[in-house]
Amino acid sequence: MVKSKTFILFAFTALDIIGSLAEDQNARRFVCLLSDPPNQCSAYCVSALQPVINHITKEQQDSNTYELKLNETQAKLDLIKNQLTTTQIQMKDQQIFLQTNLTQSIPQDLKERLDRIEGNQTLLAGELQAIKSTTKIQLTAMQDTLSKVDRRTMLQNYQRIGTRLFYIEHNLYVNWWTANTICAEIGGHLAAFKNDQEFNGIAKQLKQENYWLGISDPKQKGDFKSVATGKRAPYFKWRSNEPNYRKFGRSDEHCVYVYGVRNYMIVLSCTKDLMHFICQADKDV
Repeated sequence: MVKSKTFILFAFTALDIIGSLAEDQNARRFVCLLSDPPNQCSAYCVSALQPVINHITKEQQDSNTYELKLNETQAKLDLIKNQLTTTQIQMKDQQIFLQTNLTQSIPQDLKERLDRIEGNQTLLAGELQAIKSTTKIQLTAMQDTLSKVDRRTMLQNYQRIGTRLFYIEHNLYVNWWTANTICAEIGGHLAAFKNDQEFNGIAKQLKQENYWLGISDPKQKGDFKSVATGKRAPYFKWRSNEPNYRKFGRSDEHCVYVYGVRNYMIVLSCTKDLMHFICQADKDV
């Protein structure tokens, strides 16, 4: 039995040695040293190394191409630089030429001429300002004259009663504010009176109707002011129960009128009531 086991072990050992020798021979058949590939490795090494060789060859060709293009680009840059330098030189020469011609073309007495021109301009500006001032004065005088002419024309509608001029409107029916505006447009103000003489002189010419006067108390009841002066009116001839602010149940009665039937003064609404009116030419009362 022992002999059989010994024989089997020896057989396995022999097979292992034979296999190792076979593998060593196979390995030697595919290994090549690269000192002489065609002769040492034959076609195998050449075919294995061919992609590397091709890649190296392509890289070398690309490198040569890049270097050629780089040289061409550098040559173009050098050409551009030379052209730029030439252009700069030409421009500088042109600038010197222009400066020389300009210097020669400018008169030597240019500064004196400019000073004279500036002096003339200052003189002309002064004369122009004087003309403008004179024209303004003349225009103001003309406007004053026209204003006086217009006022004289408007005052032709006024009549003298006592020592003052009045205009009595017998046709239009307007509220107090409109009457005040119309009097201003014809060169006057709604009328107020100084005394009985003026009031009675006006009353003789009134119809049996109502006429607005330039007297009102819009800010404080009882403080009746003249439209022309803004001061307290100097003369009143009230009806016995006036001023009465609520005779029609209204609270906006602040403007005075003459009741032409009885010739006395009454307070009514400045906006709601319509009637004739009396204007004065001056602004003294």
